[in-house]
Order: sequence, then C-alpha cells, then structure tokens
Amino acid sequence: MSNMILTSLEKGLFTVTLNYPEKYNCIGVEMLNDLMQAVTNASTSSKIRAFLIRGAGDRAFSSGANIKEFNGLGSNEAKNWIELGNAINNAIETLKKPTVAYINGYALGGGLELALACDFRLVSKKAVLAMPEVSNGWLPGWGGMTRLRKLIGEAEAKRLILLSEKIDANTAKSIGIITKILEEGQEEILLNAFMDRLMKIKPIAYAYAKAAIMDEMRTTSGSDIDFDILAMQIAKETGI
Repeated sequence: MSNMILTSLEKGLFTVTLNYPEKYNCIGVEMLNDLMQAVTNASTSSKIRAFLIRGAGDRAFSSGANIKEFNGLGSNEAKNWIELGNAINNAIETLKKPTVAYINGYALGGGLELALACDFRLVSKKAVLAMPEVSNGWLPGWGGMTRLRKLIGEAEAKRLILLSEKIDANTAKSIGIITKILEEGQEEILLNAFMDRLMKIKPIAYAYAKAAIMDEMRTTSGSDIDFDILAMQIAKETGI
C-alpha cells in the first residue's frame, strides 16, 4: 500500500484517510488500488467493527477523479478504471459492518460517489457536494447515478447529475443525501460519538438488518419472514 491513503485501527474503528490534500484528495489509480486493499481488509478482519472514510486536510473529502491522470488513460485502462471504482464502491456498500463517510469540504464527482456507497454521511457546515461529470462530457461511472436516484429520487437526482448543481450542507440534508451536519467546532467530538454509537450495536444484528434494508425485492411475507426469524435465532444464540 502506498501513502495515497492512511489507515488506522483503534478500538475496532478502522479509519481510512484519502491522503492527497494538495490536490483536494483527488482519486487516481494508485489510490483506487489502495482503497480496494483497505476495503478488503475491513471485510475480512474480525478486529474491525466499523469503517470510517475521510479526506486529509480541511478543504475536501475528495474532489473526485484525478482528471490529468484520467485524461491520459487508453480505452482499456479507462475500462479498468471504471470497473475498479465500481468494485470498491460495491464492496463498501455491501460491507457487513457500519460504514461512514465524513465530508469536510468538497465531495465532488467520484468523491461523492464514494461517500454514497457508505451507510451514513456526516458533514461539516462547509461541505459542498456535486456531480459535475456531465458538464465535463462524461458520466458518473462508479455507481453514483443509481445510488443517488435510490437515495433522493429521480427528480432531485436529475437536478444534481444533469445540471451539475453544487449544493451546500443544508440543501444536502434537506433532500436526504446526508445523515447529519456536525456543529462547527465540535466536528471531531460529534463524529467520534457517532462512531462509538455504531460500534455498540451488535455486529450480527447490524449485518442482517443492513442486508434486509438493501434487498430491493424484499416483501412482508413468505421467505422474508423466515429470514427475520432465522436472523433473530442466530443473534440470540451467538449473543453478538
């Protein structure tokens, strides 16, 4: 793993920091590879109870793709770029543990797509969110279009994606993109409290509930009731 991301594990909290602050933590191939390794570690390690991703510095979570690097890719390399970004975000989205993105500043394009893959998005008051890809002549290619539509509905998703509108923290909260705006000057304290709360939830209960919520075909009868019964029995038997 290079120094394009930093990782730490403390009392079950695995923190991944995008570490390119001089370029607003933009994401290139090296960072993508490091992210894939970090997410794989999070999925396999029993020591990790929650996953937090954030950006280094005080200006951005991530400004998205490293445009200079992206523009220099050949067709096969661009294909691999899209596939790897999707693999990372899909792995985060399906992680059986709590996942949180902390947005302190800009979350643009691929950076916002990365945050959308998490269960929760906490932001500072200076957060700015946008998907500018269409205005630049391409598409959000890491799953963000689908995730945004599911999260906030087609009308708002069209406004953000097709018009490339930038929105502030209050607007993002009002339309349902983010979970919580952290009080200015108290961001780290409130973020830590939120993560502590998540890590107190029994892991197996969290994993089953998350899987049920994400099941788009789920109903209120038949095998879905059987799933609830089985999940309850396993949770009671294991006590975790």
